[in-house]
Amino acid sequence: MTEQEREVCLSELVGDLTNEEKVDQRKPQWSNKFQGIIAVLGYSVGLGNLLRFPYLCQKNGGGAFLIPYVISTAVLAIPLFILEVAIGQFSAKGPIKIWSICPLMKGLGFCILAVSCIIVLYSTFVFSWGVYYIYNSFSATLPWTTCGNPWNTPQCVVVGDTGVNSSVYKKPTNDNDTTTTASIGYATFNSTAQTSSVFGHTSTEEFWQNKALGVSSGIDDLGSMQPHLVICWFFACVAVFLCVMKGIKSIGKVVYVTALMPYVLLLVLLVWLEALVQVFFSVGPAWGTIIVMASHNSFHSNLIRDAVVVTVIGELTSVFAGFVVFATVGFLAYSLQQPVADVVTSGPGFGFIVYPGAVSLLPFPQLWSVLFFTTVLMIVVDSTLAHVETAVGCMEDLLPRRFHVKHLQTIMAAVFMGAVCLVGLVFTTHGGMYVVQLVDWYVGAVAGYAIAILECVAVGWCYGAERFSADVHMMIGKRLPVIYKVVCFIIVPPLLTIALVLTLASYKPPRYGEYEYPTSAIVFGWFIALVSVVPIPVYMVIQILKMEGSLAQRIKASVVPGHGWLRSRRKHGLEDTQESISAKDNFRFMIGR
Repeated sequence: MTEQEREVCLSELVGDLTNEEKVDQRKPQWSNKFQGIIAVLGYSVGLGNLLRFPYLCQKNGGGAFLIPYVISTAVLAIPLFILEVAIGQFSAKGPIKIWSICPLMKGLGFCILAVSCIIVLYSTFVFSWGVYYIYNSFSATLPWTTCGNPWNTPQCVVVGDTGVNSSVYKKPTNDNDTTTTASIGYATFNSTAQTSSVFGHTSTEEFWQNKALGVSSGIDDLGSMQPHLVICWFFACVAVFLCVMKGIKSIGKVVYVTALMPYVLLLVLLVWLEALVQVFFSVGPAWGTIIVMASHNSFHSNLIRDAVVVTVIGELTSVFAGFVVFATVGFLAYSLQQPVADVVTSGPGFGFIVYPGAVSLLPFPQLWSVLFFTTVLMIVVDSTLAHVETAVGCMEDLLPRRFHVKHLQTIMAAVFMGAVCLVGLVFTTHGGMYVVQLVDWYVGAVAGYAIAILECVAVGWCYGAERFSADVHMMIGKRLPVIYKVVCFIIVPPLLTIALVLTLASYKPPRYGEYEYPTSAIVFGWFIALVSVVPIPVYMVIQILKMEGSLAQRIKASVVPGHGWLRSRRKHGLEDTQESISAKDNFRFMIGR
């Protein structure tokens, strides 16, 4: 380290000791280990398990899709999960301050903040859909089981009516295919429009499109806000706020119900509907949420064990949900005398059209409807709470210590959810569904890949695999095996880079049924996709400009651990200096030499 670099580091250290607490304090911790595990499990098990992966499994040949997905889980999900839990648990810092591990990557924290805000908007509105359907499930007659209502068209047919089944659920083909799947995005919803005469006009679909959503002619025709959606949206925002207002103290209590109740409800549904299929889902790394959850762990929690437990349980949950999903689809296909492939769909098309149509054919349909949509709410709220906690954690990192008042968590949660509630009102308009799909299509297009790639680079190559392994050893008494270091730091970054390139190369503009989005909407969609990653290069430039010397010296000084992180290491008996590790020595350590 040059003399100039030492002076810069010393001045930063003095400034930090002047303005920050002189002793690091860990964040509030989970009441027990089980609470922390189910909180992360609740975040990982999302709507994708229930609404999307059954469709992908059927579409890609069942077991043929299982093999690459299991491999992807082992190669990508588990290593990234361990990485994020390790740095979160070791530092007990939020998504922004944690990047003192590599100051050049501080922009990742702001990227995580932006993505979390968008996802909270999106997932909370899905929650409001579930609220609306639960409300209607208490009707004497389920409103989506009949025609002749004000929202129905003359072409409306009731699911299960003899003689109309074939035309109702005949699968669209080729140019008339109204089922569109987002090629990029966070949840990749599948949107089924009711404009195709080939697909037909079922009572369940017309209720969804014309009553629940009140879909307009396009995104340029937003129209007015719809009272029933505004009420459900407000209810959803208040419910989320009440769950997060005390931070992990309230979240820790809520997850006992929201994370475990879906298993009970799925089991109840499975007793009635039997089938077998294996489907799976992604654990959900790279969004910063796992880091936030892990920052509340005790320092010596066995992070490797927790990673394996959560991943395995999540996979089994997907299989369990697959029983219920394909049992439902199989029952509906049998009732309509149609192949399963012609009935199954993904996203809202399944959750709010196919499933309601299936339960309407069962005895006591109101009961099964309430059970299903309660399951949807429980699944959605866990993921939403996790992302809200992530966003609030980022904002807390940005606040100076003098603003950390007694009820800071409640205040920030109220401000954040208030802003979410106001911005999300656009979803309640007649054209709101077009906005929802646009957000879904683009929100994770670039950010997820970018965060994951740079996390691996920052920890494995800038901070150093040897330092990281020593940190893990200090927490759990074991060093990371060579296979982990090779996979996480050598294989995963180029693998994700290839996946990003291929994803962008296969990009298709969004559609909602037969409606094609205008160019202006597509441009706005790409703005959503890219705005969250802009802070990454911006803060790289800022950090480099703060240093002195040649460009190479500036970059070298920007990638070494910050004094805040080194202070955390010294606190746990790990002596270190702000010296960079050569790529050659780092690589030799990774491969066990």
